Amino acid sequence: MSVPTIAPYFPFRRIKIIDQVILEDACEAQIRIQPDKRFRPICHCCGQRASGLHSWTERRVRDLNLAATPVWIKCHYRKVFCAHCQRVSVEDLELFHPYLRVTTRLARYIYQLCRMMTVTEVAHHLALDWKTVKAIDKYFLEQEYGQPDFDGLHLLAVDEISIRKGHRYLTVVLDYVSGRVLFVGKHRKAKTLTRFFNQLKPRQRKSIDAVVMDMWDPFIKAVKKNCQMPRSYSICSMSWPTLTASSTRSATANIAKPAKRIRPFIKGRSTCCLRTAATCAD
Repeated sequence: MSVPTIAPYFPFRRIKIIDQVILEDACEAQIRIQPDKRFRPICHCCGQRASGLHSWTERRVRDLNLAATPVWIKCHYRKVFCAHCQRVSVEDLELFHPYLRVTTRLARYIYQLCRMMTVTEVAHHLALDWKTVKAIDKYFLEQEYGQPDFDGLHLLAVDEISIRKGHRYLTVVLDYVSGRVLFVGKHRKAKTLTRFFNQLKPRQRKSIDAVVMDMWDPFIKAVKKNCQMPRSYSICSMSWPTLTASSTRSATANIAKPAKRIRPFIKGRSTCCLRTAATCAD
């Protein structure tokens, strides 16, 4: 008769389970693992084979629960020399990230929960420190949204949000067509919006036809400085729902009177639309 084992729940090639212990009342499960020496260690940064062994170390990480029992893994792993990275790094065991105290599959589960629950609720549900949950959620958000795509931008929307009392704001830049968040920066100054434009390539700046925002002078100053504005541009006050139609009407009016400041009386939230040189040329 075969002995019950937990090994099938760990389908990782580079590790080998050497011991498993379940405490009384099933309050905790402890598993000891070590690298499978049949495989040559690889660097977790570049994925290349290590050129030498630096040292051995040990870490205790949290894994997915087994039923209602928390599972802790005590891993004995190696630090290696990487000739490609020119540094000492932790070997990649395909089980946990070197800078996270949980396994990769638990970290992915935490990230999925954070989409539907708050960080505090997830930390309470899994009996983890909320700082650990927050760090995991931040890590996956940076991996998924850290490098936004700035190609194909034609119409931008700029606004600020208040994050606390005392006039503390964040500047948010959106793709007005899709609603995709492109940039979030501290404060609502001209240099905050300038940091966003500095991330754009020259051809990406030229493709911007208009920037929609409220009548905040630092934002207007930053757009004039970083976008190709015509000598005679328009600042038109309009409401959000009728933005597209009003932009078309104001563009027609600017052809006849390019230097005039147009302020149609439309009830609703006041915004500002700055048209770029490419739009005026059309």
